[in-house]
Amino acid sequence: MALETQLLSSVVDVAQVAADEVPAWIGGLMGMAVVMTALVGIWLVTSAVGSYFVKTKASAPGKTEAAPKASAAVAAAPAAAVNEIPLAVIIAAAVQMVQAPIRSVVVTAPGSASVTWTSQGRQAIYASHSAKAPQAVSPLGTITKK
Repeated sequence: MALETQLLSSVVDVAQVAADEVPAWIGGLMGMAVVMTALVGIWLVTSAVGSYFVKTKASAPGKTEAAPKASAAVAAAPAAAVNEIPLAVIIAAAVQMVQAPIRSVVVTAPGSASVTWTSQGRQAIYASHSAKAPQAVSPLGTITKK
């Protein structure tokens, strides 16, 4: 009898544990809380790093002011140099570097020189794709049932 009572109480304990399970929606809320906590942590860390770099930039104004002026001068120099150097000088430098004869070929695209030329081409393409009425369609009144 004692064995049956002990066995019966263990079955009741298992049934109580199974009934005390956590609902699925609580697990979903816990997962969402973990994700939101991780996102807030990442946000705080990136904000701290950003504020550190802003403070570091503000503490050394002499170094940061000279860099944009130098980069603007460097960016303007190649554009001016390309326009001022004649094509013959560039070809002579290429021949000297390669030690072989070089042929200069200048290609002009008609699309870049004339906007009307490209728009006429587009109009021709669009005109070829227009919808056309079919010739073999007969009115519905002429259909007969057999």
